[in-house]
Amino acid sequence: MVTTKQAISELRNLGPKSQAMLAIVGLDTLAKLRKAGAVAAYVMAKRANRTVSINLLYGLVGSIENCDWREVQRARKLELLNAIEEYEQAHPADPLSLKDLRNIGKAMLKDFELLGITSVKQLARGNADKLYARIQALTHTRHDPCVWDTYAAAIHQAKTGEALPWWDFTKVRKEREKAGKFVKSIRSIQRSALSRKGRG
Repeated sequence: MVTTKQAISELRNLGPKSQAMLAIVGLDTLAKLRKAGAVAAYVMAKRANRTVSINLLYGLVGSIENCDWREVQRARKLELLNAIEEYEQAHPADPLSLKDLRNIGKAMLKDFELLGITSVKQLARGNADKLYARIQALTHTRHDPCVWDTYAAAIHQAKTGEALPWWDFTKVRKEREKAGKFVKSIRSIQRSALSRKGRG
């Protein structure tokens, strides 16, 4: 028997990944799903993570109506795609601000202010190596390498919309460190900045 108080984990069609995607946007019960509606819930999840598949929509409809998602896909695919388009036109996404980015708190916002970064669009054109080198030059302080990880995560979200935790980029940095590329890149940027300053 399906009840509106059922947790997402108890519903058919929605596996752990789908549950995690929905949890990010606060949808964790059937009651909340029904209130939002499958189309709105899908769009919310998609805006929070651009890697979300259209199959999530079919799963949402199936969960709400207690039927198999493949039946939904076969019988209502075009109808639902049109519904998504209509919903997004009626509910345009709010532009992200820097404070909306995952991993970005007061300290990082202060860094961005020092770095002259004022928008997500501007950040999307950034380079984590350059930002990490510049913030140390501006503050005359050596920063923990996890600052680089956070910059990289923020730039990735600004470019793709995918909000990953900063520690996902720690592995990337450590692999570059192991190959000798990370430190070499930072030092090269710092030397270039000093050279420009000397010529100025």
